[in-house]
Amino acid sequence: RKSIAMKNLDIAFPEYDRNKKSAILKSCYKHFGMVLVDFFRLPKVKRKKNKIVVNVPEKSVELMKSKSGGIIVTGHLGNWEYIGPMLSIHNIKSAGVALIQKNNQSDRFFNELRISENMKVIPINSGSKAMIQHIKEGYYLGLISDQNAGDRGTDALFFDKSVSVPKGAAAFHLKTNTPIILGFCILSKELHYKLSFHELDLEGLPKNSNDAIVEINQRFTKILEKTVREYPEQYFWFHRKWNREMYRGISRY
Repeated sequence: RKSIAMKNLDIAFPEYDRNKKSAILKSCYKHFGMVLVDFFRLPKVKRKKNKIVVNVPEKSVELMKSKSGGIIVTGHLGNWEYIGPMLSIHNIKSAGVALIQKNNQSDRFFNELRISENMKVIPINSGSKAMIQHIKEGYYLGLISDQNAGDRGTDALFFDKSVSVPKGAAAFHLKTNTPIILGFCILSKELHYKLSFHELDLEGLPKNSNDAIVEINQRFTKILEKTVREYPEQYFWFHRKWNREMYRGISRY
């Protein structure tokens, strides 16, 4: 998917020359190579309750423990797979919504790596009622909300271009009146992760629910963009993030 990634970098950073974008992409490949290795290390990390590999600032732990569940929103940035397990190590309950693998054995294998004492995995096709029920039971529902949602999403500006953002997190907030927490697990130059959480500002939302969802999605997307600009080599540039027309004639590989 190199051609898609380069197109995305062209869209996001028109001011960068080809060499700089190629350098970002090269670093991106290296980063996700490390992330993949770390994903397979999850059982060891969970077993030893290793808080050294991932630093979670005390302020973030206090924030998460001060709430009775809610919605965690992140993007394909850093190492999102470590968010749930690290919450579990800190005795905070979470339920991550995951795509279903086409191969049943692969699906079971990946989910067994993810699941821990305080973390569940909810298949994406489970339905909103099951997800809302977990929030009501005090879980943090984990959602990766940066893939192209097509006609099912709402428009937001991402790097000054319109993208379609999934409605899930915003809709669940309106139905449960629980907080939306932004979580990013970023790899440092010293090859340690820092996982931080920040509550999304939800003040002054429109009274109309549809308008409120649009506004929430724009606020999240703005913060995601800011974080991606800071760590471009840690963003998964391989999805067709923007309008499909922008990728016309570009190979999937």
